[in-house]
Amino acid sequence: MLKNYFKIAWRNIHGNKVFSLLNITGMATGLLCSLLIFLWVSDELAIDRYHENSEKLYAVYERVFFDGKVDGYYYTPAHLYRELKLKLPEVEKASPTIFPIVKNFTNGSKIFKQTGNYISPDYFDMFSYKFIEGSPKTAMTGPNDIVISRKMAELFFGSAENAMGKAITYENFDKFQVSAVFEEAGPSTMERNDFYLHWDIFCKENTWTKDWTNNGPNTFIQLADHTDVGTVEPKIKNFLKDYNQNIGENFNIELYMQPYGDKYLHSNFENGRITGGKIENVRIFGLIAFFILLIACINFMNLASAGSLKRAKEIGIRKVLGAKKGGLVYQFLGESILLSLISTILALLLLALVLPVFNQLAEKELSLTNLSIFAWAGILGIALLTGLISGSYPAFMLSSFNVIGIFRKKTMTDHKSQWIRKGLVVFQFSLSIILICGMIITSKQIDYIQNKNLGFDRQNLLAFPLEGDLIGSFQTFKDRALKFSGVESLTATYESPLVIGGNTFEVIWQGKEENNMTLFTTFPASGDFLKTWGCEIIEGRDFKDRDSDTIEFILNETAVKVMGLKDPIGKPLSQWGMDGPIVGVVKDFHFKSMRQSIGPLVLRNTGNAGTAWLGTVLVKIDPHNVRQTIASLESLHRELNPAFPFQYNFTDQQYNELYKSENMFFILSRYFSILAIFISCLGLFGLVMFTAQQKVKEIGIRKVLGASVMGITTLLAKDFLKLVLLAIAIGSPIVWYLMDKWLTNYEYRIDMPFWAFGAAGILAIGIALLTLSFESIKAANANPVKSLRAE
Repeated sequence: MLKNYFKIAWRNIHGNKVFSLLNITGMATGLLCSLLIFLWVSDELAIDRYHENSEKLYAVYERVFFDGKVDGYYYTPAHLYRELKLKLPEVEKASPTIFPIVKNFTNGSKIFKQTGNYISPDYFDMFSYKFIEGSPKTAMTGPNDIVISRKMAELFFGSAENAMGKAITYENFDKFQVSAVFEEAGPSTMERNDFYLHWDIFCKENTWTKDWTNNGPNTFIQLADHTDVGTVEPKIKNFLKDYNQNIGENFNIELYMQPYGDKYLHSNFENGRITGGKIENVRIFGLIAFFILLIACINFMNLASAGSLKRAKEIGIRKVLGAKKGGLVYQFLGESILLSLISTILALLLLALVLPVFNQLAEKELSLTNLSIFAWAGILGIALLTGLISGSYPAFMLSSFNVIGIFRKKTMTDHKSQWIRKGLVVFQFSLSIILICGMIITSKQIDYIQNKNLGFDRQNLLAFPLEGDLIGSFQTFKDRALKFSGVESLTATYESPLVIGGNTFEVIWQGKEENNMTLFTTFPASGDFLKTWGCEIIEGRDFKDRDSDTIEFILNETAVKVMGLKDPIGKPLSQWGMDGPIVGVVKDFHFKSMRQSIGPLVLRNTGNAGTAWLGTVLVKIDPHNVRQTIASLESLHRELNPAFPFQYNFTDQQYNELYKSENMFFILSRYFSILAIFISCLGLFGLVMFTAQQKVKEIGIRKVLGASVMGITTLLAKDFLKLVLLAIAIGSPIVWYLMDKWLTNYEYRIDMPFWAFGAAGILAIGIALLTLSFESIKAANANPVKSLRAE
């Protein structure tokens, strides 16, 4: 019986080549999109969840209450990890980290920069690393130990085995001994480091870590076995009160815990609470996959139900011969599942071709060869479910035909079936409108981010590390570099000012109230910072070209407002015991993501400390001779700092990296929207073709009576255009609600562009007209003699 079902199914597929081709193409395209998104979503959901202790690992974050506001940060004090482990028995292990750093390493004649981090000895017991040499228990026993990756070991020592116990020079100054070698992290983690150093080294290099009022590092903890998280949260909540006893009544810091595996996807803060993050993109793409697959299923339903009359007599004869409704349902479901499996095979072939391009766009390492048995089961499940969903309506509809009605041709007036088909077309195009309009609004928001006046000029700005001998000879480097025709200005800063991290409330000004605990972002910089960064000075001046021995401060507009200062120039300011005058006020500029509002910023020069607080050189260059200018800077760098390679980047590229996920979201949504429209048009094309076949005699009579090609085309197309217009009316308010909710993630956002809804509608109508016209004109141009003679 099963064999006969497949025979009949294959004969029907083969006998209706055009409809089968439309079905398979639409289904394969829908499955291709869905499988791509399925692989991407699966990979995103798996990131940082592979650690053996993942159920016991937590990230600590702060909720900061001040002036009636609440902010949330992952930044914590540098020594919090040690105190949590010491004071709370439930905390079995703890480790801090910072943002990834790039440092210079030397072994003989080999000099390379590597990316790494600082950690505590507990780190490798908490997180799962595959060790090639050494043991996680002894990998970080002392401050002179360094743990490196296989890649770094091969780069400097030839192999992991040769690296063990060997010394390597760090920043041309300290020597560390290789205590272990680990395998490079796979694609399921955000930790892509080449080396790890002891946390004590970081604290030695950054004296500000001694103060509990300064934040910057991230803190991770591992709870003891069988620990109830509910018992730990009250203890950790007010943990910092004993360390911040001098803070005012209007200021408070609470600590909370987040499961470590959730941090990658849930990392945005709103009013001090974690409200979302990359999970929003995962959800959106999941919906897009569902919508596209649904559009493909609707195509199948429409084409199958529209073609029901061709099979009406087959069904009637089979019923007369004793076929039961259940057997007919199985038959038609079998046909749809067979079509779905054929489409899946075609989709997998296409997937293998497009996956490298997709990986490049999404910056992933997805591969069909690395899929688990569960992933393959998921793909098979999608194929079977698609076949069942798409075949369900046609199967039950066709099997329910009345035998007498079939032979009296009453199925031709099945208005219920027609309304269902029209409803599916409306639903299909409504989804397409949502995708098109969402793509347009996303592109406008990204364009707004890329072109908004940020309060500084990121173009033609080159950055490279201030390190090695250059630290002591920076002023010489600056004086000589400014003589190059292509160098307009030059300064040194703590880090790139695009995203300034770390906050403190230890800023004291004239008239500050005792209980005022406003958090300030602080940033050290050298002379000509505002000139090089391209900021607008409102009052006062920039830091001097040659730094004075005294500390000086520059405030942004928000800081002046928060302090309530009038005529701030010349007034005293103090930070961390460093006293000096306010010499300038700068117009607010963005120094964090555009998802956050601009906060109070305090810039200071380094005074007697020289370049001790500085780590990055910024150079404003003439855009007309970039190559020669870079070559001149590299030559000068090699002369003054021979032990360190000259590695630079441009700040506009760094800025684009901040919004990489938005750019990727736009690019992928654009392609998926185009494919959704393509699938919808395939279904529309099939329905117009079917309608033309049903009205072939009517068209013939109209032509004989003098109807024009345009008149007949309009007759066939107008009903479908009404459906598309209805889809626009339904889809527009839905997409407005969804995109308005998405835009609330940004502190700085576009106003909803209402023209986007009109543009999406016109585009949908244009594509639909093009699709309708092709088959309608073909039907209108057919010879009426043939259509009227064929009976």
